[in-house]
Amino acid sequence: MRANCKRVVTDSNGCVPVTILVIGMMDNNCFIVSDGRDEGAPALVVDPAGDPEAIKKALGWLDLQYIVCTHDHNDHLVGLPALAKTTGAKVVSSVADSKIIERGQGGYFGDWDAVAPVHVDRKVKDGETIKLGSLELEVLLTPGHTKGGICLYLKGFDGKPGILFSGDTLFRGATGRVDFEGGSEREMRESLRTKLAPLPDSTIVYPGHEGLTTIGMERRRVIQAF
Repeated sequence: MRANCKRVVTDSNGCVPVTILVIGMMDNNCFIVSDGRDEGAPALVVDPAGDPEAIKKALGWLDLQYIVCTHDHNDHLVGLPALAKTTGAKVVSSVADSKIIERGQGGYFGDWDAVAPVHVDRKVKDGETIKLGSLELEVLLTPGHTKGGICLYLKGFDGKPGILFSGDTLFRGATGRVDFEGGSEREMRESLRTKLAPLPDSTIVYPGHEGLTTIGMERRRVIQAF
């Protein structure tokens, strides 16, 4: 029950609307982005942290094509097995982190956050793109929090800023921890400075936990200081 959805909101400040679901005892952010809001428009979910029924309700009549896992930690994956099974959407993760996702994981806080093995349909590398209708989201490999952590970047258009799903790489005022297995301070620094710092200041950052921010704000107070 602790993986239930606590809040659903939609942010329309970027180049496409993003639905945000706050799920679980760690207040994870799960995101839905689509190429349009009409019935049958293609959609993807980023980090199904729990409550797959709430995620499906938020999707409505959208056509879920992809479930993207930014990294392999349990708290971001609790809803993955059920959501993948009931929707048939393709599961996407990095080559490195797919190994743990496909192996499955026991729970850290009890049975509620255990994650059964899930087949990863597409194992992406740095610079690949995920096509969602007319949208092309770029995969940025950003190790540091995990060995195969990724971010998804959609370039801005129509005068509106781009968006970045940053997982646990970058938060508002902080970076992801580097002291877990597979973490690395050196790799995190490299990821921040070579992959995220070059993005436009106006890029809206949708992190794995807590509130939204921008690359410009985090460049000044986090990226350059790390």
